[in-house]
Amino acid sequence: MADMTPAERTALWTAAIQKSKEVWGPEWGVAYNGAEVRTQCHLHIHIGKLLKGVELDRNFIMVSKPSQIPAIRGEGLWVHPVGNRMHVHLHEQRAEPVLMR
Repeated sequence: MADMTPAERTALWTAAIQKSKEVWGPEWGVAYNGAEVRTQCHLHIHIGKLLKGVELDRNFIMVSKPSQIPAIRGEGLWVHPVGNRMHVHLHEQRAEPVLMR
């Protein structure tokens, strides 16, 4: 993901978030697993419903739009809405278990 241009990353995150919203409504979430736990050879983002009670840590940043999601290398992250903004949980490897799929 870090090798993509900012425009490519923004387009990817925007599409994943939009699809997750379409399927799961206001309880949407998206996740990108880190390199250590990836089992597929292609870049992909998991979409799903954010599970209740998973936001226990404070290791996140607040963003207003997909273009503000940081470029990461080797690590995973997960994103979900909070009001009209989003929490981006960083420094994860296995990020997808926070989602019901």
